Amino acid sequence: MFLALSTIIISCNKKEYTGESQLVPSSPTLTTSLDFTSPVTLVEDDSEYTYTVTLSEPQIVDVKLHVQQVGGSASADDYEMTTTLVIPAGYTTATGSIKILTDDLVEDTETLKLQIGDERVANASFSPVDVDFNILNYTSGDLTIDMSWDMATATTDNSGEAISPTDFADMRLLITDGPNNTNILGSADGGSFETFVLPGGAPDGDYYVVADFYDANADIVRDLNLNLEFNQPGVINGESFSFPNAINNESLCPNNYFVLTKITKVGQNYTFENIAKPNFSSTSYTGDDAGYPNEVITGADCDGLTISGIAAGWFPGYWNEIVTDAGTVYYTVDSNGVVDIPQQYLYSTTWNGSPQPSYDIVGSGTYDAATGVLVLQYKLIQAGADVIVDYGLTGDYPDGYFHATLTAN
Repeated sequence: MFLALSTIIISCNKKEYTGESQLVPSSPTLTTSLDFTSPVTLVEDDSEYTYTVTLSEPQIVDVKLHVQQVGGSASADDYEMTTTLVIPAGYTTATGSIKILTDDLVEDTETLKLQIGDERVANASFSPVDVDFNILNYTSGDLTIDMSWDMATATTDNSGEAISPTDFADMRLLITDGPNNTNILGSADGGSFETFVLPGGAPDGDYYVVADFYDANADIVRDLNLNLEFNQPGVINGESFSFPNAINNESLCPNNYFVLTKITKVGQNYTFENIAKPNFSSTSYTGDDAGYPNEVITGADCDGLTISGIAAGWFPGYWNEIVTDAGTVYYTVDSNGVVDIPQQYLYSTTWNGSPQPSYDIVGSGTYDAATGVLVLQYKLIQAGADVIVDYGLTGDYPDGYFHATLTAN
């Protein structure tokens, strides 16, 4: 009985490795998937980075990988990491981590090159993977700015796997002297979330934090949530701001940017004001336009600043024509608030149901950013004729211009 019972127990224990579940020696492939993009630029702040190694098929023995530093100026005191990964027999994955440690030493920027796997992986086909870190150090007066992002809605690839934010979009973190992405004082543009250190010795004044695209997914359009975190040793600890649905990747051009925050620096003191303004956002202005109440919308696209709705009340109210089509009207405004509208197509109309020759617009004006007041003077041109002058409207518009005074809502 005892022998028979033992035989049954042994048979049960071995059942996992017989028949359809049998594991036999093979030559599997081993791959590494990083949860971050190398190289990584960061400040020593206990940041942790993970990765996964995966076997193409389970094995009857453990598979081991060794991780080691193979280059860079960082010392072992600067980081903690998984030095040996073990994929147990019968399993296919293991996860390792790398943690960059905080310290109080003022040092130059350090580098760290780690190698995942080496020639000691004896029972799997594997090519070692190198990962690189640039470790920034800052002093008491420096301000560290970290920017991260994520998709506002869940986003997967064709196989149903979640796309990581850094694979979906490569963003730039810009420091500028105005609310734009042209007057760039400094930038961070790596392959991962971005970090920039504003030195304590930088001149006092206002600095703007701006995000735009270096590149992004060309097949899927998503709104991106942007996130900022500020740190100053011993003063500011993890002060963070979130900007939901801040920017999307529908148009990848220099005009597509988002102004996050204004930093005011006085000595080694920093204060923050959230701007939260996308360049592609629209602004509504209402007021008197050629003697009629009207709403005008300003915005931007990849070709420049846009303005729509000019004289929209005048056409049906004074001229008895119905607007059937509108062009995209572009304008410029300089640093002094001077507005210029070059001559371009404005509207197509009908009168008593009959199509009329199309209208162009040409004009100028001023914009006062402090008050939000937009003042325009413009002409309407139909088939080469000045509508006011050639059609005898100078009694109502004596200086030959239509005038609009509009205030931002």
